[in-house]
Amino acid sequence: MATFSTGDTDARDEERRRRGELFARLQVLGETSSTETALFHQAAAAKYGLGITDMKALGALMQEGPMTAGQIAKRLSLTSGAVTSLIDRLERRDFVTRAPDPSDRRKVIVVPNLEILASGENVYLSMGEAFNRLHETYTTEQLEFLVRYLEASIALNKQEIAKLAGKEQILPDDE
Repeated sequence: MATFSTGDTDARDEERRRRGELFARLQVLGETSSTETALFHQAAAAKYGLGITDMKALGALMQEGPMTAGQIAKRLSLTSGAVTSLIDRLERRDFVTRAPDPSDRRKVIVVPNLEILASGENVYLSMGEAFNRLHETYTTEQLEFLVRYLEASIALNKQEIAKLAGKEQILPDDE
């Protein structure tokens, strides 16, 4: 039977205490980062005269490629009516075009107008440069950890969004 010295027990207790503190700090920092990121995206959208959902749709189209209205609705958890209005707003600004779906003539594909999007001011450029400067302060191993962490965080977010999408609304609609 193994025996542990008081020093071993103290070290384990200290490790548990420190991990608990770090978990709590990570939660607060995660919430703060999420809020500040949302506020930044809201301010960026306002600079383009758009709403945050419009910007998220453009971001999804630019990152993931052209989509049908149904795919946009699913990706952003929007109703069919909301996604139609969103596409109309983006099309009026020439940020997207509707193109026939080659595999199903009843559908259209929403395509980002990369030329128009690239021709204006990029409000994300300064933020990108700031993060590049921050990333330059890390070692390759630290950057690899950050990539793994963010990939896992994104997967968890998508998993939790899917769970929420399948649940009943918590509070009743205003009537």
